[in-house]
Amino acid sequence: MITRSSGVYSRESAGNLVEDTIRVLVADSSEAMREGIRHMLSGDDSIKVVGEARDGKEALDLVVKLAPDIVILDGSLRGTDCTKVISYIKECAPQVGVIVLNDEQNFLVPAIENGASGFLTGDVGRTDLIGAIRIVHLWRMVLFQQGSRFTLVKL
Repeated sequence: MITRSSGVYSRESAGNLVEDTIRVLVADSSEAMREGIRHMLSGDDSIKVVGEARDGKEALDLVVKLAPDIVILDGSLRGTDCTKVISYIKECAPQVGVIVLNDEQNFLVPAIENGASGFLTGDVGRTDLIGAIRIVHLWRMVLFQQGSRFTLVKL
């Protein structure tokens, strides 16, 4: 058995690495957005939405309670300073990857500075969202989207 902080990898008898399920927490003020993200991810057997949060406080509580591998965080979460939420998540669970969904490019630098591992626009498609989750989870790289282009930066 090969372990990461959350025991995410396992080794088959033939010596091949296999990916276990990636546990995701979705934090968004909008129920429609949470439901949409959950629906986008539901068709992928390697990803499981383990919880949903409506605000920053609930997100922090659920990070501690549910121990997700990834948090998908609405960058404009109502009533919340998202940079502080990112920082608090990384403080209490440094192994958790945080992917921010936000259309304001000027939020990119503060999000990354506070520990975000990914930055995607709100119109990201299913394939790109799933790809981003896998990249952030497996390789701990910072991924950000600019229009239709994606950039990776090694941590």
